[in-house]
Amino acid sequence: MNNNKVVVITGASSGIGFEVAKYLCKKGYHVYGISRTKVHDKYIKSIQADVTNYEDLLKAYHEIFELEGHIDCLINNAGMGISGSIEHTEIKDAKYLMDVNFMGTFLSTKAMIPYLKKNRLAKIINVSSVASKLAIPFQAFYSSSKAAINAFSESLNIELAPFKIQVCSVMPGDIKTGFTKNRRKNPNEGKDYLKRVEKSIGVMEKDEQNGMEPEYAAKVIYKLMKRKKMPLYKTIGVKYKVFIFLQKLIPAKFVNRIVGKLYGFNKEK
Repeated sequence: MNNNKVVVITGASSGIGFEVAKYLCKKGYHVYGISRTKVHDKYIKSIQADVTNYEDLLKAYHEIFELEGHIDCLINNAGMGISGSIEHTEIKDAKYLMDVNFMGTFLSTKAMIPYLKKNRLAKIINVSSVASKLAIPFQAFYSSSKAAINAFSESLNIELAPFKIQVCSVMPGDIKTGFTKNRRKNPNEGKDYLKRVEKSIGVMEKDEQNGMEPEYAAKVIYKLMKRKKMPLYKTIGVKYKVFIFLQKLIPAKFVNRIVGKLYGFNKEK
């Protein structure tokens, strides 16, 4: 039984975060869900906080530690997406995405580290994406934020090694969640990109809605948490593991060309 293990999950009100939180509750963990809106589940302990607000996180994590006396795992899951051409992406939208996806991970981690260091056998799981390794056109900022999380995790893992704190980047492939409908699209897309953007996003949305169920990701993350030694990276989805493996073997220019044909639609018919 894990009934004395305390887990904190950001972005726990929906999608992967919500499913992971529910699954861990069933396994006996004490789960605290951090999100801007209330987490509607009687077993998940909901704390409303914004990952872009450091003071919110400091207050929330202090409250959890005071109640529980220890925190065993932090899962940085909060994230959002925007789509459209780089040229016509609003600067404020790009900044906001990086604030949520990357800076939110940083602020959450920074606020939590002092409590995890008291444990000395703690874990940090940062939710990245296969798109961090295979950058997707018209989702450049999402791909960039997830690539930044990977680099952040690698550095963090080295820095926290003396405290016996392990760090892992989890890279899911396409998963069927509300993330698809919540993705922000460029309000004023350029006419010279419009057809390609529409086709590309259409393919992505179809892949996502035909993707893995979020419960599958929850089970993978649970098994990862149970491991004595976590890997630095964990890809979710068999076919995506193949993609990541091949990406290491094939020249980058060739991989970029393949992704371009799948999502970039470089040649108009």
